[in-house]
Amino acid sequence: MHQNETKQQFEMYKLDERMREAHEDAHRVISKKEAAKMKIANAIVAGVLAVLVGGLLFLLDVF
Repeated sequence: MHQNETKQQFEMYKLDERMREAHEDAHRVISKKEAAKMKIANAIVAGVLAVLVGGLLFLLDVF
């Protein structure tokens, strides 16, 4: 029975380690350069979406 308990403790330790690594990966800090690129990409996506919505509204004769 002692061996089974040791095995369970080892498995729990491995699980704790994996959870700790996942937590650290989830809170990764991005650089200012990456943030600037993402900001530009988001602005482009928002612009394309606005053009598509405007085009759809134009085709539907809303304006």
